[in-house]
Amino acid sequence: MTKNLNYWKRLTATLWFLPALLAFCGVLLGLVLVAVDRNIGLKFGNLPFFFGVEPSGASNVLAIIAGSTITVAGTVYSITIVALTLASTQFSPRILRNFMRDTGNQFVLGVLVGIFAYCIVVLRTIRSGGDETTDFVPSIAVVFGVLLGLSGVGALIYFIHHVATSIQATSIISTIAAETVSEIEENYEFEYDRIQFDKEILSAMPLKKWIKIPSDETGYIQNADTDALFEIAKRLDLVVQMRRRVGEFTIKGLPLLQIASKRENFAPDENLIREFNAAYDIGNFRTVEGDVAFGLRQIVDIALKALSPAINDTTTSLSCIDYLTAILVCLAKRPSCPPLFFCEGELRLVINQQRFEDYFDLAYNQIRQNGSGNVAVILRLLNSMEVLGKANQSFNIPEERAERHELLETQTRLLIGLAERTIGADADLKTIQRHYNHVKETLEGLR
Repeated sequence: MTKNLNYWKRLTATLWFLPALLAFCGVLLGLVLVAVDRNIGLKFGNLPFFFGVEPSGASNVLAIIAGSTITVAGTVYSITIVALTLASTQFSPRILRNFMRDTGNQFVLGVLVGIFAYCIVVLRTIRSGGDETTDFVPSIAVVFGVLLGLSGVGALIYFIHHVATSIQATSIISTIAAETVSEIEENYEFEYDRIQFDKEILSAMPLKKWIKIPSDETGYIQNADTDALFEIAKRLDLVVQMRRRVGEFTIKGLPLLQIASKRENFAPDENLIREFNAAYDIGNFRTVEGDVAFGLRQIVDIALKALSPAINDTTTSLSCIDYLTAILVCLAKRPSCPPLFFCEGELRLVINQQRFEDYFDLAYNQIRQNGSGNVAVILRLLNSMEVLGKANQSFNIPEERAERHELLETQTRLLIGLAERTIGADADLKTIQRHYNHVKETLEGLR
């Protein structure tokens, strides 16, 4: 992802950008309609009675709309903060940005603030001189203000419904899953170029003479512009290797990437170091963009919170497992992101990217470890192994398909071992054993 695209996504994820944009549109609309009214007044004379408004009446109407709208906007902001607090406490603090970037919340706030700005602009143009020659009422603008006021009521009703829907557990989980799947579909291709996964080249990488490029910031890597890194490597005849993945934490002064050159005594100057650092976006939080693992991390956190003794919400944890399985199925049909990039047969860029097994372990290990004694969770995890086993069969790289199949069989054995240690009731244990035997036979048949 380029830096400009990443910056735009971060900008639109803020709670102020869309409301500020709509407020500006409200001001602009007010100025345009007042100008239209002035032109009509010059040609046909001011006709306030055509729309049934006089200067005092128009002022009162707009003042009431502006006052009530800004009051409701304050209420909406308060409700939003309460929803953020509840979601943070009930589910995970890492999902707060999902509420902030929610387009529905931003749009309602923007509509209310925009109506207020519109009314203020129109209100200041109304003049009352005591006779028809000096009075000025922007009749079209006033009527449009009334329509905007009514639309504000509709926006408030929609907001209440939207918040009530969006704070539900399944809604939160499904939204995170949809964003994660979208990121996978954008960054993971079905095509497979074997040379980009050449293990001999990867095994020879440590033998190169590397020059480390330090980071000039501390924080989480939100984006790495691989196109920019590739262009630098081509221009200077270098091999560039990323030391940190997107989503990892980096510290100022520690290596961010490393480079190798065919030229003897090659040393990067300050300008080149700044150019390499400029290809990275580093912030104080992680984002789903370019970081599929963070999408999984959020859902896993919700599942762990649901499994905690304080919450004890098994149904929510089962929903998390279902959506994690859906994400892993999407990943299972695609090869991992290629680590090697070439230009005219010359290796130029080596990226540091998580593979399927990293995502798999992140999705299931902690839930399994915290699902001790929970029959429903163990059964749902076993079912996920069967679903993933069938999805893995459509993967067209035999070697990696076998590695993924081994992961599924290992996780299945860990689950039955957990059940035998922590399930006290014989009937429950027999149910799990029966389901385990079915999954085991399925996986062995798929092998």
